[in-house]
Amino acid sequence: MNGPDAPEKSLIPQQFAFLEPFVETWGHLRTQDERYAKRQALDQEELEAFHAALAHRLEEVFTHLDQFDPQALPEAEALLFRVALGLTEAAQAVEIFGQPRVPHAPFPHGVAIAWNGYQPH
Repeated sequence: MNGPDAPEKSLIPQQFAFLEPFVETWGHLRTQDERYAKRQALDQEELEAFHAALAHRLEEVFTHLDQFDPQALPEAEALLFRVALGLTEAAQAVEIFGQPRVPHAPFPHGVAIAWNGYQPH
């Protein structure tokens, strides 16, 4: 069926349709830096809504994703994975900071990770 009454095709696996409202925000971010910047740009209410929708179902998401080769995820699963990765940032705002940005840190800012003096480029 086509037209205005046709159901929209889900971008992520159908059993995770409850995450569709968050696909546009988190699903197209491919790096940790992009997710970090996104968290800082969102309202706390948006982060809390995302956290509430996903945190208690994260195991279900990863059980599904574990069925696939992580190096060759189908596009719907890759999108789902990127959405789930957004929770790493949202959880910090909800569970630790109580706000989108790091308290007492200048805005905007970034994070660089170094291992024993080595800093990746």
